[in-house]
Amino acid sequence: MCGLAGIVNFNHPHANFKTRLPTMLAAQRHRGPDGCGFKYYGSAALAHTRLALIDLAGGDQPFISRDQRYCLVYNGEIYNFAELRRELAPLWSFATESDTEVVLAAYVCWGERALHRFNGMFAFFIWDEQLKQGFAARDLLGIKPFAYQYQHGELLFGSEAKAIVAVAQTPVKADADAILEYLVAPYFSGVESSMFAGIEYLQPGHCLHIDSNGLVIRQWRDYQLTAEITPEQNVEDELSHLLGKATNRAMRADVPVATYLSGGLDSTLISAIANKAAPQPLACFSIRFADHGKIDYANSLIVSSDDMPCALGAAQEIGLRQQIVDVDEQQIAESFSELAAVNDALPAWEQEFAQFHLARVAGAQFKAVLVGDAADETHWGYPFLLDQAATRSPAGILARFSLPKLALGSAQELTQMFNDKYQQLAGSAGYGWHSATERSLATAYLVVKRWLPRLLHNGDIHAMRHSLEARVPFADVELLDFARKVHPELGYRQGCEKWLLRQGSRGLLPEQVRTRPKSALPKAQSVGLVYQRLARTALQTSAEFIGHFLELAPLFSLSTQREPLTEMERALLFRVISLSYWQQRYKVVI
Repeated sequence: MCGLAGIVNFNHPHANFKTRLPTMLAAQRHRGPDGCGFKYYGSAALAHTRLALIDLAGGDQPFISRDQRYCLVYNGEIYNFAELRRELAPLWSFATESDTEVVLAAYVCWGERALHRFNGMFAFFIWDEQLKQGFAARDLLGIKPFAYQYQHGELLFGSEAKAIVAVAQTPVKADADAILEYLVAPYFSGVESSMFAGIEYLQPGHCLHIDSNGLVIRQWRDYQLTAEITPEQNVEDELSHLLGKATNRAMRADVPVATYLSGGLDSTLISAIANKAAPQPLACFSIRFADHGKIDYANSLIVSSDDMPCALGAAQEIGLRQQIVDVDEQQIAESFSELAAVNDALPAWEQEFAQFHLARVAGAQFKAVLVGDAADETHWGYPFLLDQAATRSPAGILARFSLPKLALGSAQELTQMFNDKYQQLAGSAGYGWHSATERSLATAYLVVKRWLPRLLHNGDIHAMRHSLEARVPFADVELLDFARKVHPELGYRQGCEKWLLRQGSRGLLPEQVRTRPKSALPKAQSVGLVYQRLARTALQTSAEFIGHFLELAPLFSLSTQREPLTEMERALLFRVISLSYWQQRYKVVI
């Protein structure tokens, strides 16, 4: 896991490369404290900051081929690199034991076909000095980030958008459409483009080619749901086998690996499988808020039960070395501004406090942690997809989670605008909303294309803020190829979410956890007064900026009301506060 940055400019050779590139890398130095490097050419400059997990002595970057033709900067882990290395050995003379060199060798020997051979998470850029052209690619689900700006024939890129913001020559402008999406469809936002005008994200499963003729972007693979594995088929053993292979692959590292343990099915399953393969009991990290025992699960949208008893019991039964990360209201208040600065796509979930503080503690002790992300999105895990009102159209999901009072038009008008946008996205991949099965597939496709990349972005950016690699076994390519074929009737059999995954997990984890209903990562519920206090300050310091998007009067009223905030009201204030801190941190203008 690392951070990368680069500049390509054919019109002005050496265009302030040595002034700008170190600034871009410094903005994301937290992603790789173990070393950094730079390589300058006439039309391109590449930089890399390293978090060393594999081949600690030989994986430094930028990595340059022996013939000096190619230069690679790469962020991620290719878990099948050893197998690919053996296959490439007759074609390439390896100088290191790193997966970095395997990525370069695979591209040089196989071209873009190499992308289909990688099993892991990646974002990389390769410069061909002989042909004076560059190539970049991002993994299928978008686990590893790649932000870029292409203006006036110049390409700037980095692992985080803030790297490009750091060298902006003019005041940084907000992308108004992206912020509106953040307010109307927060869990789908920050995927298609960044919140900064002119800075985009290379989409998951896409690649980029640049030369003196310009920039070309195309999709190298999509996540296609086929629904070909039906309830009549007995595939539980196959799924169980794939889960074991995926988790064991994600354990490959030359440093110790830990896990996050929430007490839910996904993280507990990964922790249990990983612990069996570990030479000694694994360390795991669990979050606990100050009011954990007082959370009102009956009135929560996606948090349905208390994780902590399950996390404590599972850690003991599995034999993990558990560390509880306690977070109180004061820590939440004090870390709010940093949360908004770290997540330059704007914090969308209150659960990001849990991600941030788990990474803060785990990152002080480890370089890598296994997480349960991507299970819900690829294994039919969200109970709201059983709700016909939520799947009747994309607007059903938007209405379920956010309907703020907006200054730039009614929430209903904007909801319809985004509804049409998401329907077009699903429709272009062949999905519609005619039958119940079609609606399930279309909604699941949107969840994979929008909800999941946002979730993975949050997980990466908060972990890497603390120099911690978040590994995602449920994103294993073989496991994904199986999951995408599962029919929704098998995924939600007998009205139970993740039915097939639960069946395939028999005997692998504590039965109490295997059968408990889905519950999202908890969030503090006693912070309403904290949010109201911070919101009142935000509405004073960023009134003009916030007022461009939201009606201020209802927000002032919400920040001063005596009645306890509902979950939707608290979430709205969370985003208002985040918007204010983000705007101030990056000096963003309309």
